[in-house]
Amino acid sequence: MDTNNGKSISCRMKNKGEILVLILKKFKGCYFFLHNTKEFGIVENIMNEGFMFESQLPHSTDRVNPNDPIEVTYFLFQRKDYGSFTIIIAIPKIIYEIYTAASNKKNVGIEEVLTVTDPYYGDNDELMYTLSPKHVLGYFNIKTSEFHQNSHWDPFFNNCKARSSGNE
Repeated sequence: MDTNNGKSISCRMKNKGEILVLILKKFKGCYFFLHNTKEFGIVENIMNEGFMFESQLPHSTDRVNPNDPIEVTYFLFQRKDYGSFTIIIAIPKIIYEIYTAASNKKNVGIEEVLTVTDPYYGDNDELMYTLSPKHVLGYFNIKTSEFHQNSHWDPFFNNCKARSSGNE
């Protein structure tokens, strides 16, 4: 093991994707969506204010399986030009199932259930949605292989309850 500023870094033999998989596996029972960005200020904004996305969550993120290190490694390789900070969205499967059921019941897209703000039309004339910072697990710094968990992440957060009660 190496240390970097007092933080433990996994063995040099592991690639970045394998390191990220080890991190994701600690948060069992979640669906994971990844998004890369270049600027740390954007990372902080997403962790504090939520993740804004256009049209559908898969248009701005890639869903990955933590049981498939090759898939995660491929994501990091394919998206490296988008930046060194990988935002990790982690929604527990049970909560995602609640969102899916609410979406089906209301006959709306799941984005309408996920959003914590009213959707609006963005610059590309596409609907813009905001995912709660409570679904943003944190970020992975590709350059240093460090994971920083978002203090706002809440595995029990259910946006259906928050929206019906009028608060987050």
